[in-house]
Amino acid sequence: MAIALTIFRVLFRLHIRRFWWEDAWAAIAGLCGMAHLINSWVHLFSHGTTCVVAFWVTTFMSTCINWTVRMSILFAIARVARPTQQLFRLSMGFAIFFFLMWGGFIAQKARNFESNSDWYQLPCPSCRIDRSMAAYQLATKFVADTILVVFSFRLIWNVSLPSRQRRMILAIFASSIIMSMFSLFHAIAHFLLATWTETVAVNLEASFCLIICNMLVVVTYAYRVLNRKPDDPKDDDYSSATHSAPTSQRLTTIALAETSASLRPFDSPATFFPDRKENTRSV
Repeated sequence: MAIALTIFRVLFRLHIRRFWWEDAWAAIAGLCGMAHLINSWVHLFSHGTTCVVAFWVTTFMSTCINWTVRMSILFAIARVARPTQQLFRLSMGFAIFFFLMWGGFIAQKARNFESNSDWYQLPCPSCRIDRSMAAYQLATKFVADTILVVFSFRLIWNVSLPSRQRRMILAIFASSIIMSMFSLFHAIAHFLLATWTETVAVNLEASFCLIICNMLVVVTYAYRVLNRKPDDPKDDDYSSATHSAPTSQRLTTIALAETSASLRPFDSPATFFPDRKENTRSV
């Protein structure tokens, strides 16, 4: 379902010509989700080096899903905040901060797995991160979700947004809280050393992050279709096609307008033949 929603979102935004960075991050998250799903099954039914490689790909793709989804949500906020330059620049700064936290955890995770290669020889190779890294992972996700929640709340409270954009920001506000709950469930399962529960938590977190990310677009589009209100250019929820006329059509319209304006003095026969009335009287 998560991958299907991602495909729908990308195709829909391309169709209406409203594809932006938030959709690109969602597409990357969908690709990571497919890689995670495929390699999870490969890890279960393979042995040796193939199983080790599948575990590496699976565990890193789960991390990438979590952070690309957060980047997509952040850029969705940035799209709404783009008319306000200060908020837009702030969102770009948060994007850099998210990327640094994401890259830092990936580097630490790779170092943790590579420092002890004894797990390569296990019948089903797998390795768990230590408690300090688990705490760092939970802290970075919590910080990122707090930024999304506070940023969304600031847009709702301080910026006069139209009704559709306000609903979209409220959906982002709720989705960030839900993602934090799944991150907390994942961390609790890790600290309790419940391996099977942690595996379920990782898969649930990755799946629901993808679903939540793409449901923002699907629900917004469904509400617009069911509500059937006329489009307002000032209240854009990015679920309708752009109606920009081609350049050649605009130039043709301008040329015709200028031509009609230049011919306007010749509309009256009296104006075109100024001496005709005088000649008739003299006769």
